[in-house]
Amino acid sequence: MAEPLSHRNIVRSWHEWEIDGRERRLILVIETDVEMRPEAEDYDAILMEEVRTAAVALLRATPSAIDRIRIVPVRY
Repeated sequence: MAEPLSHRNIVRSWHEWEIDGRERRLILVIETDVEMRPEAEDYDAILMEEVRTAAVALLRATPSAIDRIRIVPVRY
C-alpha cells in the first residue's frame, strides 16, 4: 500500500482478501515490530494499544471498504 504509515512501530501494511464461498472480505494487514505476546518479557500493553489505534486510523484513511484489521508480527 502506498499511504504513509501512521506509527513508528508499523513496519508495513497491505490488503488481503478472505473468501468464503460467495462472500469476500477485505482485510487490512498491519505488520508491527511490537511484541504481541502478553506473556513475553518485552510486551508493552500501552505500546500495543498505540499500534491498534494507529491501525484503526489507517483503516479510516483508506478509501476501500475494509471489513477487518489483522495485526501480525514482523518477519525479517
